[in-house]
Formats: sequence, C-alpha cells, structure tokens
Amino acid sequence: MSENIPKKRMMRKLIFESLFQLSIKDVKLDNILFTFEKLNEKVHLEESYYLEAKQYIEDIYKNKNEYDALINKYSEGWRVERIGNIEKTVMRIFIYELINKKDIPVKVILNESTELTKTYATQKAAAFVNGIMDKIARSQASIM
Repeated sequence: MSENIPKKRMMRKLIFESLFQLSIKDVKLDNILFTFEKLNEKVHLEESYYLEAKQYIEDIYKNKNEYDALINKYSEGWRVERIGNIEKTVMRIFIYELINKKDIPVKVILNESTELTKTYATQKAAAFVNGIMDKIARSQASIM
C-alpha cells in the first residue's frame, strides 16, 4: 500500500471505486465485491481495513435507497437522479459513516468526503457534496 496515503483514506478510495458502478447500472453485490477484491490485490489493505471495507460495501448496497432518500431530502432542487455519479457515490459512503461510525468525528467525515470528491471530481463538486453532507449531518445530530 502506498505509505503516503493514510490507511483509512485508502480504504475509502477502494470502497468508492467498488461502489461507483452502482450509480451507473443495476449491479449485484457479488460484482461489487469482486471489483473490491481485484482493487485490493493492488494495495493489500490490512485485514482489519479489508473487513471493514467489505462491511461498508455490503451495508451501503443494502441501504442505497434509504441513503438516496436522504440525499433527495437535503439536496434542495437536485433530485438524486440528476446528481453526478461521483457525488452520489461519495455521499452514500459518508451517510453510512454518519449513521454507523460514531467513533469518527463528523468534522472528519465532512473533510474526507470533500477530499474524496476532489480526488475524482472538481472543487465545485466537492463544495456541492460538502453542503449536502453538512445538512445531513446536522439533521442526524438533531435526531440522535
């Protein structure tokens, strides 16, 4: 694994690259996990990160519609179908983290979503994602 990329960030990149196909077409979980396995052959995540990444993928796949409903609710005028595939994929990952990873500070989740979006899209897309993620984070904080 590249030593200049923190392990958790590398894990998120593999999750993103594996789940991206979910935004393009109807794809089975087995196909996404196969993609993840192939990507991991190049970077060799440590076992704990590998297992955690698989859990992310399985849960995001299972809860995609719920996450998309949150995106729809807080994207104000942008139906999820109109949002770019990169942005949708990033938001699904970080909604998962907001809901399931209470050990990760919300500020870190927001920062990582911005950085991941900038890696695959533009600064403008990152600002768009950050704005929606901030609204979702605030709504989740008021529920919990």
